[in-house]
Amino acid sequence: MNSGSHPRRRVEYSIFGVFFIESVALGLWIPRIPDIKQALGLSDSALGLALLCMPIGTLLGLALAGRVIDRLGLRNTCRVFLPVWSLLFIIPAVATEFAMLGAGLALAGFAVGMVETAMNTEAARQETVGGRRLMSRCHGFWSLGSMSGALLGGALGEAGVSTGAQTLLLMPLVAAAGVLIATYLPVVEADAGHADEAQSSTLFRLPTVAMLPLCAMPLGVMMVEGAFIDWSAVFAREILAASPLVVGIIYAAFASVMAVTRLSGDYLGDRFGDVMLARVSTVTAIVGIAGFALAPNVPIAFLAAAFAGAGVAVVFPLAVSAAARRTVPGRTSADNVAALNMISFSAFFFAPPIIGFLSDATSLRIALLALVPGAVLSFYLVRELTPHK
Repeated sequence: MNSGSHPRRRVEYSIFGVFFIESVALGLWIPRIPDIKQALGLSDSALGLALLCMPIGTLLGLALAGRVIDRLGLRNTCRVFLPVWSLLFIIPAVATEFAMLGAGLALAGFAVGMVETAMNTEAARQETVGGRRLMSRCHGFWSLGSMSGALLGGALGEAGVSTGAQTLLLMPLVAAAGVLIATYLPVVEADAGHADEAQSSTLFRLPTVAMLPLCAMPLGVMMVEGAFIDWSAVFAREILAASPLVVGIIYAAFASVMAVTRLSGDYLGDRFGDVMLARVSTVTAIVGIAGFALAPNVPIAFLAAAFAGAGVAVVFPLAVSAAARRTVPGRTSADNVAALNMISFSAFFFAPPIIGFLSDATSLRIALLALVPGAVLSFYLVRELTPHK
């Protein structure tokens, strides 16, 4: 028992590490977004379009990930694309024009689509092999990584280190750490059953009419999460006149509370039930984004960011579990989850440019407040988490 537990624990730690390293790269980027915007003289609309390039690349990566993973395997996919994801941030960091910024973000998005698919697939496989939950903790380590990266990036910005110098110095180190950690992932032998499953299901499937409400349920909350990733730094810098370090701290408040909530998500679901947990989460997300948009100063923004982090943490994982349990004629659990992924990723697809255009037309405060109705819709649709017969 003991001899078998150590290799299992090492595998789990390596998966946690892959989630952590992937998000460290993103966290380092987030507090430097205002610097890139200023350096290139971008309007909010132009920045929104540039940020849109990353989810477009991610969608393409997700669509092709199955074939790539089938050829490379889960471990090698992470060993290749985790460092590539980190190194590709060098392009937007040194970009001298909009096209270069957009191209760099699109390529990075493609790489992370591969990593996301591989690491989530491996986490789900380990849950099956080990017979215990793992996914919530994996995403908790993702949040811890983004928090760590944001704090470091903010501190370096505060110290006057340029975005280009920071990226050229740190991203190769992050890439090397990614290769090392991914090396400890297990080698998964392909078999006929796996091949047939890969052939029979696709990442993106249109939802059935019966599945649409469940697929739409996390959408509003995920738009709040996307807004904090893409726009919290710009809001804190331009509206609240926060320093680079404070910008990083505000995002770290969001990410750290999200991490703690995710790490305890399995217990909270068992203790209070999925519906009650989702109801409290969506209300907390509404309070968080509204409070952040209306924040008159940094302390209020910090508190609102923490509320938002707690609110968005577990809604999507709860929806994934509900989709996997839902019985739909002619569809497998994988098909249901694929349909949910398609709808959910559209939140990240449309949120950045919508916020940018609304901000230019009105203000960034109003653009962020416009996310509240979507989060209210998520609250209304929480009942979809109730098991359907």
